[in-house]
Amino acid sequence: MMLRLWMLFLSTIVIASLLTPLQANESPNKRAQPNIILIMADDIAYDNIGCYGSKHFKTPCLDSLAKTGVKFNFCYSEPVCTASRVKIMTGRDNIRNYTVFGKLDPKEQTFGTMMRDAGYDTAIAGKWQLHGNKGALAPECGFDTFCLWNYPGTERPRYWNPSLLRDGKKVPIDENSYGPKICTDFLIEFIEQKRDKPFFAYYPMLSVHSPFLPTPDSKNRNHKNASDNYRDMVSYMDKCIQRLVDTLDKNGLRNNTIVIFTTDNGTHTSLSYPYNGEIRKGEKAYPTDGGCHAPLIVNCPGTVTSGFETDDLVDFSDFLPTLAEVGNAKLPEVTLDGQSFWPQCTGKPSSPRAWVFQYYYPKKKDAATQYGEGKPYIIWAQDQNFKLYSHGKFIAVKDRYETNNITVGKGTLAAETARRKLQAAINIMPKTNKNLTAK
Repeated sequence: MMLRLWMLFLSTIVIASLLTPLQANESPNKRAQPNIILIMADDIAYDNIGCYGSKHFKTPCLDSLAKTGVKFNFCYSEPVCTASRVKIMTGRDNIRNYTVFGKLDPKEQTFGTMMRDAGYDTAIAGKWQLHGNKGALAPECGFDTFCLWNYPGTERPRYWNPSLLRDGKKVPIDENSYGPKICTDFLIEFIEQKRDKPFFAYYPMLSVHSPFLPTPDSKNRNHKNASDNYRDMVSYMDKCIQRLVDTLDKNGLRNNTIVIFTTDNGTHTSLSYPYNGEIRKGEKAYPTDGGCHAPLIVNCPGTVTSGFETDDLVDFSDFLPTLAEVGNAKLPEVTLDGQSFWPQCTGKPSSPRAWVFQYYYPKKKDAATQYGEGKPYIIWAQDQNFKLYSHGKFIAVKDRYETNNITVGKGTLAAETARRKLQAAINIMPKTNKNLTAK
């Protein structure tokens, strides 16, 4: 009798030990540090996404993530890629650390280093474009492994027959190789290899930047119409994200992985598209709403509130402190401009930011001429309803093309109150970018 009880006890212990790893992967609250996948698509405004009102573009995966997660209606990137990438990775406004297009100062601390130091395995795939003029490289930014385009040792093609570097070695390709698929495959492999440890994957996607070419799912690989091809590229971008979500499901990681999606700036200026009964033109590289109004979707079943939509403001500097809160990571010991939006994702009390500050040194000179009032840079502050430039122009955000300047004292009570608030925001920020003016 005693022998039988002893054997039953041992068998119970063995079964429990076999079940524990699986249960740890499947339960969202077993780990103190959930996995995180941060996805940032290239050159696509919020109004090209189905859940933000587009009927023209098909994004079923993103729509589902928004429906079962949190959708932010007022997230703001910078108007062009380098500025956004520097800001999102460092949690600091460009007036503090922007140097030149195509460069991230190697002295800057990034969320990659922050998450690695917190115990995460880290990976990055997609577009780099931060190494120019002795700029930063992926390993020194905290990434254990990478598969990148626009990186030292790569050439120009990013889509068909792409030039990609994976951990220092060229990725073998053939005529059917497609860059976005390779990068997605790389992250799928990373997720499956690291399924038993906390991981942070940053996916600055190759899609949907020009050139606008057919995708592997396009009906005609030789199709030349840019608008049609762009529409296909948006669908393929969404498909890549769905493949990552499916990988999480397959490996029992879905409920313990925070998926975050945003974009680096507006749609390319060569493109036009229908939206809510009008034809809109892409405004990438301009400080208008179409240039920097980005989507933001956060999803994790059982952790992130399902079906919640918020008008709270989010700035790209907010991503780093949000990742720090999610991953229990130590913030860099530098001046940060962001604040975490994680409370809004989990239904906890929050103190939403009252304004967004933007410093933009434009790649396009006509943007500076038109919006900078003679200066080579553009500075403004805004909230959900109003926007104030440092030179005094004051507009309603709904004035998409900024044609109507609200003169001082001529606005409504709400407008004039906002004007004072936004001027105070401009006043408390640095007046010049010392990194830029020193060059």
